[in-house]
Amino acid sequence: MKSTNRVNAFANRVWASAVLALALASLVWQAAGAQINPNEAPPVGRNFTQQATHLRLYMRHYALFEEPDPGVPPAIYIDAATGMPTDELQLAPPLESFGFAPIGPNPTDYVAVSSAPLKQLPYVVSPPGFPPLPAPPEVVAAIQGVLGGVLDANTIAANTSPFLVAMGSFQTTPGTIQAQLAGGRFAVTRDVEFQVRVRIGFLFQPPQGIAVPRVGILTGWLTRGLVDQLIGVQPGANAGDMVVYDWHTTMTLSTENRYVRPTATEPPPVADAFPTGLDAIEFLGRPVDKAGRYTIVGSASAVPFEAPPELVQFLFGTTTLTDVEFAIEESGILLPT
Repeated sequence: MKSTNRVNAFANRVWASAVLALALASLVWQAAGAQINPNEAPPVGRNFTQQATHLRLYMRHYALFEEPDPGVPPAIYIDAATGMPTDELQLAPPLESFGFAPIGPNPTDYVAVSSAPLKQLPYVVSPPGFPPLPAPPEVVAAIQGVLGGVLDANTIAANTSPFLVAMGSFQTTPGTIQAQLAGGRFAVTRDVEFQVRVRIGFLFQPPQGIAVPRVGILTGWLTRGLVDQLIGVQPGANAGDMVVYDWHTTMTLSTENRYVRPTATEPPPVADAFPTGLDAIEFLGRPVDKAGRYTIVGSASAVPFEAPPELVQFLFGTTTLTDVEFAIEESGILLPT
């Protein structure tokens, strides 16, 4: 016959094992519950600010680019009109910023109630057919002055080439900007107008082994008269007008959207070629995480491209475009206000 003490000891061990198993199960359950749930609302409160920190834009026929654009080389830039340094090609986030307030008492629907001033979004363009103009003597002399005369004019001229930077910006539009935020889903519906002017200049890039900085001289803006000359047309009375062009459409950008196009089936963009080795344009939305970070994607087809006819002719070899697609991938953060 077994002793009562041995039976009690065995029972105690069984009880302790059961308690330990329950404790471990509880820890596993808590750890699983602590993982980021994409459907859990980010801690933004009733009012929040949307700050865009990175953009990718694609306009069919025109360009695929990102902001800030890594193609804008670090350099000393001088505005030829003033003779002074300029920081207009530098871009620091946020690229856009909107303040949202809820429409109802239990919000999932919001409306924009404030916005930050518009920012210029510079990106380098290299349209085919733009002539490799030599740097004028005034530009060479200006670069030589910035470098303190350490290089001779011939070396500077041989290493200086035309430099075109499109200065884009999202325009203020009269329509209301609406948003939805429910769990990890975030969507913004807005009237999107992206307007562009083109800065013209010359960029000096030092030869290998010479330790001096790059220098850019921004000489002016692309005008209708210059475009007329490029297509072999006599400039008209509006020759001095600055070229301005834009895309304008209504768009819903959402964490649930995606825009994918194989580059092999897309027309080659004229402002800048697709990057070497790129197989597809892939804009993919991502849910808002618990830190408020998000990626939203939107696109539209048959988007009007408004531009002077001579620019359309120069860029695309035609007077009208009918199959323009415009897509945006925006990443950023939602912050409580």
